Amino acid sequence: MPNYPYDELPRYFVDALGVRTGYYTAGEPNGRPIVMLHGMSTSADSFREALHELAAELWLIAPDIPGFGYSDNTEPYTMSHLVEWLAAFCGELALPPAGLVGHSFGGALAGGFAAAYPDDVTHLLLVAPALLRAESYPDWLKKVGFSLRLVELGSAVSQSKVWLKRQIKAPFYDADKQDESVWARRLQDYALSRASSSVLRATAFYETRPFLPQITQPVYLLWGADDPVVPAAEADTLAELLPNVTAVHKLPQCGHVLPLEQQEQFQEIMRDFFGS
Repeated sequence: MPNYPYDELPRYFVDALGVRTGYYTAGEPNGRPIVMLHGMSTSADSFREALHELAAELWLIAPDIPGFGYSDNTEPYTMSHLVEWLAAFCGELALPPAGLVGHSFGGALAGGFAAAYPDDVTHLLLVAPALLRAESYPDWLKKVGFSLRLVELGSAVSQSKVWLKRQIKAPFYDADKQDESVWARRLQDYALSRASSSVLRATAFYETRPFLPQITQPVYLLWGADDPVVPAAEADTLAELLPNVTAVHKLPQCGHVLPLEQQEQFQEIMRDFFGS
């Protein structure tokens, strides 16, 4: 069972592509690193439970993507630029080829990195990855350059604590099951999220289908069956487009925030997939 409250982990910093990048690490370096990439409007702290629970078995590294958590902002905020940031981050830490965990937006970044730097990635655990999100955006948003009016309005409204609490609970299947300490952390993540609107623009113009066949590493697709953000049906589409999918797993009674909602199953899958 989860052991709340989980202590905050020591935070480290490195310069990657000119971006002061905050990150957490857990476990002993063993030549088999696993880099964990978080979703939009969160931070690497969203993996706090896994970092604690798996430290005795796996070598884990979780950076704050630029514009989130304690990492600086970066420009231009495009997926190709973020791929180069991730390559620089792994280079600064002198990491050997790594396994990747990518959740939501982090899953899209993980996929792009695996395609661009195939020799630097061993295998991927993609958790409700936003790899097909560009197809869901209306064409008029792309034609006008993704007008920020609606995004800015949402950011302004989210300053209301009532609205913000509603926002952070919406992706969960059953938010009432979460420990109260989780919400304080999620609120802190939102306070530190400066690049959410930039992520929406970046993913709106990110055409993934051309490079999906280039992701030849073993891929495990993990989804919440009741995901309200990235529908679980996208798992079946990705399974057809990616050449080396080893498993497609949809967890029942689980929404979008799978590493928190189904902690024990998520951690067990990580043990099996990366520890074998």
